[in-house]
Amino acid sequence: MNDQADAKQQMKRLFGLFLFWFSWVLWTVPFALPFVVDSDVETIAVATAAVLVVAEVCFFTSLLLLGKPFYLAMKKRVNALWGTFKGKNRST
Repeated sequence: MNDQADAKQQMKRLFGLFLFWFSWVLWTVPFALPFVVDSDVETIAVATAAVLVVAEVCFFTSLLLLGKPFYLAMKKRVNALWGTFKGKNRST
């Protein structure tokens, strides 16, 4: 019984990590979309908006699957990175 729970937890974590990285990959798509798709401006704008919405949904779903420790670790790294951009050392 415990092995099934561990396997389920491992699958949840793997799927969460997949969604996390997939959301970041989706954020790069709008930059290439106008050069790849040969269509009118309205279609490209709708496709870009749709891709960004899907990326956000994947990102927040991954945070729900990975839990609070992952969120806090990510928040700490983002704050440290943001501090280097602003010229402050916020790594504490």
